[in-house]
Amino acid sequence: MIKWICTLVLVLIGFISVNAQRTWLEFEISKELTKKLEISLAPEIRFRENFELHEYFFEPKIEYDFNKYFSLGANYRFGNNPDKDGNAQWFGRYAVEAKTGYDWKKLEAQFRLRYTNFDDFGGDDSDRSNYLRMKFQLEYDIKKLDLKPYALYELYRNLAQGEFTKARWEGGLQYKINKHHHVGAYFRLNDYLVNDDESVKILGLSYKFKF
Repeated sequence: MIKWICTLVLVLIGFISVNAQRTWLEFEISKELTKKLEISLAPEIRFRENFELHEYFFEPKIEYDFNKYFSLGANYRFGNNPDKDGNAQWFGRYAVEAKTGYDWKKLEAQFRLRYTNFDDFGGDDSDRSNYLRMKFQLEYDIKKLDLKPYALYELYRNLAQGEFTKARWEGGLQYKINKHHHVGAYFRLNDYLVNDDESVKILGLSYKFKF
């Protein structure tokens, strides 16, 4: 059964990679300082078509769980977005967020509200306005296979314009190798709501390590 699922996942990743316009590689190292407090560092590398480097950054984060239903977090992103001539364009961006969720058997529903000064669309013309981002996510825990398929939808409200300008659709799969190591893959569609800009299709691969 596991062999069939792994084969299916590899076929899907191959199909998606042909149709994706960009590739993002995500990494995360995290540690629980207490039962309620966790810190993490998340480096990420983003490529355009033909694996042309687009940007890379480091994102330290802190998160505090008040209970199993509610948590608060904050992060700061420091990275580089080279221009067409290869010159470095360093940037720093921040975000604060609140998350809530509810488990029902093997299904988990999550909602995240984030205030930030970047939209995370990764485009050359991406504006740096303040955003309120609302993310809805569903995931299903297949414990026998250590797999978690998920789907999410996220809305971006540009606070300066006072309207919803962007949205994100995403479907993915997380695999738990053991209690320390997790890998995943996803397909993401970044969609513009108020203009005729073309949607951006992204293939993402992730690796997480927990101390």
